Amino acid sequence: MSKIEKSLQLISKKLSQDFLSYVNKGVSPFHVVQTSKERLVKHGFTQISENDNWNINRGGKYFFIRSNSSLVAFTVGTNFDANDTGFKIIGAHTDSPCLRLAPLSKLTSQEFRQAGVCTYGGGLWHTWFDRDLTLAGRIVYEDENNQFKSDLFFHEGGLFKIPNLAIHLTTADERGKFTPNLENHLKPIFSSEVYEQLVNMQSKNENIEGYLKNNHYSGLLNLVADQIKVPSKKIIDLDLYFTDVQPGTLIGLNQEFISSPRLDNLFSSWAALRAITPTEVDTPEVEGENQNNSKYIHMICLYDHEECGSQSFQGAGSNLLQQTTERVWKILAKDSNNVKSDSLNKAYLNSFLISADMAHSVHPNYCDRHKTNHQVKLNSGIVIKINHNQRYTTDSVSSALIKAVANDIQVPYQEFAVKNDSPCGSTIGPIVSSQTGIKAVDIGVASWGMHSIRETCGVLDSYYYVQLMSHFFKSYDKIAPSLLKC
Repeated sequence: MSKIEKSLQLISKKLSQDFLSYVNKGVSPFHVVQTSKERLVKHGFTQISENDNWNINRGGKYFFIRSNSSLVAFTVGTNFDANDTGFKIIGAHTDSPCLRLAPLSKLTSQEFRQAGVCTYGGGLWHTWFDRDLTLAGRIVYEDENNQFKSDLFFHEGGLFKIPNLAIHLTTADERGKFTPNLENHLKPIFSSEVYEQLVNMQSKNENIEGYLKNNHYSGLLNLVADQIKVPSKKIIDLDLYFTDVQPGTLIGLNQEFISSPRLDNLFSSWAALRAITPTEVDTPEVEGENQNNSKYIHMICLYDHEECGSQSFQGAGSNLLQQTTERVWKILAKDSNNVKSDSLNKAYLNSFLISADMAHSVHPNYCDRHKTNHQVKLNSGIVIKINHNQRYTTDSVSSALIKAVANDIQVPYQEFAVKNDSPCGSTIGPIVSSQTGIKAVDIGVASWGMHSIRETCGVLDSYYYVQLMSHFFKSYDKIAPSLLKC
């Protein structure tokens, strides 16, 4: 193994471990945003609020949070010029397909307490059977001064399970094709009435007074209340997500694969976050972090609700990016001289969006599910995603730009198109690009088992992904001017 190959291996493992720390903490979109916030603060970013007037300046680093589950961070170039600027943007999403606790979750069958759930996004729901599950999310409550507050909740131990039906009790058809009914069979079990009677726990599980009253089993509400140190009767509402107890990890003979929940799309969110908080690992050609001295604004947008269509207050279909870019430009433009009336429009056309989401690697056991010449693979570089029906936003110009960035630092890339007889997923790319008029490309990293409770991607691709995003911020200024006029 050459020194270069060994160095790539070591750096990739280091980056992959950093991602695992991120995803293992990011057990809900709220926790993803909190974990991202902690990294931004550590790297000198200042938190601002959409509800306040902003004081932002050239050379500054800022972020804000919308609804606790979407986050925007940006840096302002020290050479910002309102007449000659643009936005370099990387977009990803904080949510993943999962089961969510139903608003009225109390269910009992055969003296077993269960939780009613709602499916969120398009999950591979059969993979949720026989997994140890727990809950994570946001709790809204009333404090001792009758003020509304919210807090994060995550129970680290296993609470629930959806058992499979034993093989001896299934029909031949059921064994040949596992198709659970999503209403009847996705009911996690978490308690036994017989056991509670045996250990005299009835009093602890009696109904409680308060906002939620009989919406959920009091035993579950008491568990939440004890952890966040708030009386049960003060809890107003819950946003709780079921999540796999097993943490993400490295697997394979050479530890070359990442096996993890929520790879789609926390792998992209993590890479974008690293790109805007660079270190010598992310940009080895410079010593540590350097101040962005370009004319542009660097920005990452981590959206919630991509998995259910993005049409929400904090989703990519909202006014979040349009409003933010306009607001930032107008504030900074006040300190520029002789600002032209159409310079904001010009800025949008000078801008570029990387829509970063996971891609489908060729599966060794299902090779025929891929287009013959578009069989992208794990550990083989970033994936440029193309769909001529605009499920992805890539075209020849945006593809050329990202290839130029990749070639500049020798990051390998692959090109993916779905088979003509297969459906194609979509991303935030077409939504944001059509709303803002910003040129965009869809890229990702090859993975197996997308939308499973546990997905897989390649260790080396952690390095390629971060390198590409970091270099996009550094090199766009010199690459874009000629390409965007094509």
